[in-house]
Formats: sequence, structure tokens, C-alpha cells
Amino acid sequence: MKNKFLSLEWFKQTAEKAIEKVIANKLESIIQEDGGTSTIEKYERPYFSVKMVNDVLTVVTNDGCILSKPNASETDFQAIVSAKSENEIRSIIACASVTSDMEKIKAEAARLDSLSRGISVLSNLRDFTVDGTTVYLAGTSRSMPQLLVEKFIQIVDGYRSCPSEFLQEALDTDDEFQAHKNFFMWCCLNPRAEVAHELYRFLSENSFKITKQGFFVALRNVVTLHGSPQLVHFVSNAYNKVKAVWKKNPDDYHVFLENGEYKLVHSDKLYEEKIVKSTICTECGGEGGWWDKNEEWEDCYECDGTGEAKEEYEYQTHVAIDHGQRIGGLTELYLDLPNREENRFTDDWTKTFDIRIGQLVSMPKEECNWSTQDCAAAGLHFTADQIHYVGCGDQSVIVLINPMKVVGIGAHKGRCYEYLPIMTVPREEATKILHDGMFDTLQLDEQYAIRELESLEEKAKEGFATEAKKYEFNIPSISAKEISSIVAGLNEMKEAIKNRVNTIE
Repeated sequence: MKNKFLSLEWFKQTAEKAIEKVIANKLESIIQEDGGTSTIEKYERPYFSVKMVNDVLTVVTNDGCILSKPNASETDFQAIVSAKSENEIRSIIACASVTSDMEKIKAEAARLDSLSRGISVLSNLRDFTVDGTTVYLAGTSRSMPQLLVEKFIQIVDGYRSCPSEFLQEALDTDDEFQAHKNFFMWCCLNPRAEVAHELYRFLSENSFKITKQGFFVALRNVVTLHGSPQLVHFVSNAYNKVKAVWKKNPDDYHVFLENGEYKLVHSDKLYEEKIVKSTICTECGGEGGWWDKNEEWEDCYECDGTGEAKEEYEYQTHVAIDHGQRIGGLTELYLDLPNREENRFTDDWTKTFDIRIGQLVSMPKEECNWSTQDCAAAGLHFTADQIHYVGCGDQSVIVLINPMKVVGIGAHKGRCYEYLPIMTVPREEATKILHDGMFDTLQLDEQYAIRELESLEEKAKEGFATEAKKYEFNIPSISAKEISSIVAGLNEMKEAIKNRVNTIE
């Protein structure tokens, strides 16, 4: 049973209607302030004159500069006439290949200049240590890959107007900055140095999204073991889309079954106020009396024991709205999904994994294979948009993955030894949903983060010990002291999450 109210488009349209209304009201107020009229700036052509003699095109700019192009065509002449700026004219006059090369050179020069200035800014922040052009996360000896450094610079560059003394404070509350910082902290706890170095490049090139707590969101296929897991689809989709698209609290929503179709109802829509008529006695509540302290029956003095008021009266009350059969609260149902019999999936290759939405899927890390292969390598496979690479199952699922638990990276997909399936997703939406700007994955991982932070230091040290034993040549240069420092930084998330949850409740 496919629910038409569950698609990404439906969630987006609902959110967009509110945005459109705000924009419409703003435009109306601007028009009214302008007296109901609008002005259009007068267009001024970017050249003084243009002429073409034989195949030589000559342009005189407004400041008297003469530009000439031999072997010009009628198309070039018309392009000059239609040009809107002097830069546009110069690009038409210039040789296309030269212009392209010059633009690339300028862009690269600008990028390097921005990188140099950005690294200088990062060096003044407590989160980083800079040695020349190498950037480290403060307290660690593992350098950041250049792409991640550039990402941090891009985020920081958005605060150009912020006074330097307030920059760190601003970044401490910037979700994107914190997401990437947490991401690299988890990377540092991955004993495979190759993964920590290559993972961000792989995620960037394949358009993966990183969550606020530093995990990343991926896709894979699974095989359905039961014929009709409709409630699993509805609850997992609704729970995550309420958070990611509407950016609302799932605790405020309830699931009902009406006319064979599941529906989502906000708490505000559960009851309505109505004027009700009654003849029940307000003193005894219709009982006609009460038992006194001596356990003797005493008739109500108001209704003389009849239980009815002397005359009919009206009062206002909340009456439940009929939405069909109530299945349960959205959050309550989502957290209970692992216990539901219909929430059963497996992998297409071995048919041995117990895969359930909301329950961790894992395999022994020592059985996983490190390689750059996309296929036929041991590990739990995941991908971004190349969903057909990850098994031939009948159902796509969105999963959360901790960078600490990635074991291999190929061209289009990666492998890990543990992931958390958080929602089923229709096959036609599988690729689209993670590329859609309105599906904001930042807040999808709070409960997962709390679980991952339990006994983290012991798990991290165990992982490094296992890796060192298996691959003695690959012992990363990260000490037990550094692990403790990183874990302490990640543990700050736990209190922040708990405070945020308490505020919402």
C-alpha cells in the first residue's frame, strides 16, 4: 500500500506553502510602500560603437578603449550588440581557448589565495593547529585532508563580517562547522589511516551528507522478508521527514489508520472545542450522591439523589476528532520498530543478516576486507546515488554510518563493519532524497550519537589494538592520550543533545 501523503514531494510542498505565503505578504507590502508602482532601471549599452568591415570586428568601449577581432563572424557581431557588460564583450573578442585558460588560471590563483588567507584564520581558532600549510585538529597529530581544510575555510569565510573576537563563539553554534569537526574527530578514531585520509574526498565527490554529530548518511538495498511492512515504511519515512524536511519534533505527531491508509496527525488536531448540552448534575457528576466518612450513602443536595440537573445547561469541552484507529505516537512507534514482526529485512548476497529499521547491523571487523574494489569485497556495502551497486534487493534503505567504522573505499561505494538503518525509502526516491536541499539530514542522529558515545574510549583503543595486530605496518601515529582527548571532545555532544531534547520537551 503506497501512501500518497508520504512522498518527499508532499512533505516539501507542505513546507513550501508556508514559505510562499511569507514571500507573497512581503512582496505585497513592498508594492504598497512603493505606491503600487515599480521602476525599471534604464539600460545603458556597454560600448560606444561597434562595426564590422569584411571579417574584422571593431568595438570602441565607453572609456575609449578599442578592441578588435579578425576572422569574426556575423554571430560574433550580434553577440556584441546584445552584450550586457564590457567583460562580456571582451570574452567575445578574445580567443575562446585563451579566455578559458585565463579563467582557470584566475580561479586557481583566487583559490590558492583564499586557501592561504583561510589557513591563517584557522590558526587563530582553538579547534586547529597549523604548521605551515598543514592543518591539524587541536590535540591530535593526524593532519586534515586539503578538501576538508577548504570546507572549514568556506564555512569560516561566511563570517567575514563577524568581529574576530566573536568568531570562535559564532562557530561553536554553527551546525555545519560542528558537523565537520565532529566528522574528523570520528575519522581520527578510525585505525585505518587510509580511510581517515580518503573518506572526506569520497563523500564530497559522491555528494554524501554529514550529520551534526559527524556521521554520514548513505543508501543500500535490502530484501524484504515479509510481504507487507507498510507500517514500517510509513513510520520510518514520516519520523525522519518530519525532522529532516519540516524540522519539527516527531513527539508532536500521531499515526492513525483511516479507510485502510495510514495518516499523520499533529497533537493540535486531536481534539476540537465544542459547546455541549447536558442535564447531568454538576455536584455529584450524575451519581445522585456520595458515601460519607461513616460509609453511609448521602443523597446529593443539588439534585435530591436523581443525578440530573434541574435544567439543561451548556458547557465548552474538548472532543476527540475522529481520525480512524489510533496506532500510536510517532516517536513511540519509531523507537519500537525493531520489535515489530513485519520489520524484517536481509541482504541479497548471503541472506544471513538480520536487518531492521532502528537496529544496528554489524559484522566482525576482522572479517572485513580493505581494498579499493567496488564489488566482491568483504564488508557491509553502502553508496550515495549509485544504488544499483549495493545489492539487488527489493527495498532501499537510508543508513547512518560512523566514520570510525568504515573499512574500505572504492570508486562509487564504500564498506563498513556497522551501520544503522533509519528509514525505508521508495526506489524512485532513493537517489533523489539525499540530493534534495530540503531534506536536511543534520538532525537525524541524536539517539545514534548517544549510543555511539557509550564506552567510546574503550572501543576506540580496542579498534587500534586489533588493527595494529592485524596490520603491523599500518599503525597510525595517534597515541592513547590523543584518543582520550578526541573522546572528551566528542562527549561534549552528549550534554548538548540532552539539553536540546529537554528544551524541546
